[in-house]
Amino acid sequence: MSNASMVSSQGIDAYGVNPANYDYHPFRKQKPSSKNSDLKIIDNTPRLQISVISLGGGYGSDVSMDFYNNYLKYLSINRATFTGLFTNFADVINFRQNVLPADETNVNYDLELKWFSVNCRIPKWGAVNFTISDRAGLNTDVLSRDNYLPATYSLTFNSNGSYNLTNIHLHQSQATAWWIRKYSLGFARQFEMKGFIKNISFGVTGSLVHGFGNVITYNSTLDINTYGVRPVETGNHVDTIEGKQGFYSQASLTDFFMDYRDGARNHFNFFPKPAGKGYGIDLGFTMQLGENIKIGASVIDLGKIKWDYHTIINLDTNHFLYKDFVLTPGDPTYNQFVNDLDGIDTRDTVHPYSTDMPTRYRAGIMYQPSDRFLLEMDWTEGMNDFPGNSIKSVFSLGSEYYTLKYLPVRAGVSYGGAEGLAFSIGAGLKLRYIDIDFSAYGINNIIGNKRLSLSLSCKLII
Repeated sequence: MSNASMVSSQGIDAYGVNPANYDYHPFRKQKPSSKNSDLKIIDNTPRLQISVISLGGGYGSDVSMDFYNNYLKYLSINRATFTGLFTNFADVINFRQNVLPADETNVNYDLELKWFSVNCRIPKWGAVNFTISDRAGLNTDVLSRDNYLPATYSLTFNSNGSYNLTNIHLHQSQATAWWIRKYSLGFARQFEMKGFIKNISFGVTGSLVHGFGNVITYNSTLDINTYGVRPVETGNHVDTIEGKQGFYSQASLTDFFMDYRDGARNHFNFFPKPAGKGYGIDLGFTMQLGENIKIGASVIDLGKIKWDYHTIINLDTNHFLYKDFVLTPGDPTYNQFVNDLDGIDTRDTVHPYSTDMPTRYRAGIMYQPSDRFLLEMDWTEGMNDFPGNSIKSVFSLGSEYYTLKYLPVRAGVSYGGAEGLAFSIGAGLKLRYIDIDFSAYGINNIIGNKRLSLSLSCKLII
């Protein structure tokens, strides 16, 4: 329903949205019979829901998924390849004109996997939810080409046939990537009321958070001048290269990533040693007004993670100057230069650091005139730009209609956040003991080759 699920999500589906909806027994009416003209309240809410392997996520950019893939290739290249951006004029032009966007662009990737989730409702006592979920993601804003690589660079030629490539200025915005796992236990209770307010629910979830990987590169700059570049038998020879780097990053990685980097790719396991540990708290409430209206609000992922395993904190603001070397790994001066760019000599591998959780606020109102149709309007905003989050407000309008009693169809539209304008569709299959739900978020962006966002869930209902 295009992010509009604050009030309508129930049971397992309320995890990560509104914990108050773990306990739900909606106010339902039954038509009066000839023997009894009074309206009756029916409570046919399931007592137990179990879900195994439900996932959802998306990736892309404001420009195109092709740009997303090309830019990620650029982010993943090693520093040796990176030197081509300030020693080869053709590489500078290609990167600026064919890779960098004309306008600032958001690039993100987000995957959430619920390994296991169970929601148990005990009448008159409340509901308990236990969920194990993983989230992996990347979030960054890519500056426009005029800001990322201003057209101040110049190419001049020397009498010996070499050239100078000077006044290159690179500016990168902050980028954050991580992989975290939450072991969550939640409780909710719905209280029946009399009068216009029919019921009110409160819920809370506490989570133990294990972080398996975190990389943050803060806004960085690189000012560089290269003199006397000429081809030789073993590569390009550089007479002099000088400049200044402003580079600040933090990283903490579990053994899997360290092993992979070193070529030992056979050490993956589902429960690696955490690189960081922390906590998360979700709070929420819902209230039913009259027979057809419900409102709700929540705050999700209040908390922090302390990263203290394989940590690297790098603050490099040094000037550098290197002379007379060849751009090849066999040249010791070149290797020293690449290590300088990589900040090896300025790394702090002793001290831990902390990050916030991707905290976000949600509020919504739902209108449900019948058991077959509902309409909901929501607002969501994050406190930070961590993966899966956005500090830009998102306003959503979603609807659900049961074409048959076991076949709901859904549609919605949202505006704001990283996606801008997004239209979404979805459908479900509601059988006696099994629920299957599928959705495609932002189908207009999928068609436009900008983003791909899908989700699939299945749960057993008793």
